[in-house]
Amino acid sequence: MNAPAVTVLLLCTWPGAAWPQTQSAPVPETPSATVPAPTAPSEVVQGDRFPALWDESQRLRLVYEKTDAANMAEVERLLRTKRCQITRVNGLIDRTLGAMHEYFNAAKKYYEVWGDAEVKRVEIQQKSLANMETEKASLAGLLDDGKKDREALEQREAALEQSTRTEEIRRQIDDLKQQILESDDRLKKTQEKFDSLSFQIAKMKAELTKRLVDIRRYSSQLEEDSVEEAAIYEDRRKAAHEVCDTKQPGTLRTAPKRTANP
Repeated sequence: MNAPAVTVLLLCTWPGAAWPQTQSAPVPETPSATVPAPTAPSEVVQGDRFPALWDESQRLRLVYEKTDAANMAEVERLLRTKRCQITRVNGLIDRTLGAMHEYFNAAKKYYEVWGDAEVKRVEIQQKSLANMETEKASLAGLLDDGKKDREALEQREAALEQSTRTEEIRRQIDDLKQQILESDDRLKKTQEKFDSLSFQIAKMKAELTKRLVDIRRYSSQLEEDSVEEAAIYEDRRKAAHEVCDTKQPGTLRTAPKRTANP
C-alpha cells in the first residue's frame, strides 16, 4: 500500500505581495487490510517538513506489518487445532498489539507535530489576512468616493448641456466628458482590485481552515483505526478462550481399595 500525500497550495496575492506554496502532511497509512486507509486529494506532493518523524513511523509500520502477518497466521493455525492454546495465543497477540501501538503512537506524534506547526503558521498568516481586510476596506471606500465623484461630474455635465452653448461652455463640457472617462477607468481598476482581493481573502480563509481540519482528521482517523485494529486482535483472543472454555478436566479414577489380610 502506497502512502498518498496531500499538499495544500496557498497562493494569496494582492498588489506588491505573493504567497509561496505550502506543504501538507502525508495521509496516514493503515497497515492492516481489515481497516481502509483514508483517501487523499490527488494533488502534487511538495515534500515533507518533518521527514525524520515520517520515516520513523513508516519503519514501525513495516515492523508492525511483518509482526502481524507472521503472528496472526500462527494464531489462526493454533485456533484450527481446536485445542486450548491460550498461553501461546496470548503471547502472539500481545506482541502484535505492542508493534501496533508503537506504529500508531509514532504516527500520532508525527501529526501532533504537524498540527502544532500549522497552528503557528495560521496565526502568522492571519495577521497578513487582517492587513488584506484593511486594504479591502480602503478599496471599498475608494469605490464609494469614486462613484460619488462620477455622479457629481455627470450632474455638472447635465447642467452645462442645458445652458446656452458658448465656446467656453463647450470646452467645459468636453473637459467633463474626459474627466468622466478617466473616472470610469479608475473605478474599473479599483473594482477589479477589490474583487480580486475579496476572492483571495475568501480562498485564504478556506485554506487556513482546511489545513487545520485535515490534520485533526488524520489524527482522529489514526485513533479510530488503532481502536478498530485492537478489537480485531481481541476477537481472536476471545476465540482462543472459547476453545479452552469448551474443554472439561478429565475425571481421575481412584485405585480400588485393598482389604487387609486377616
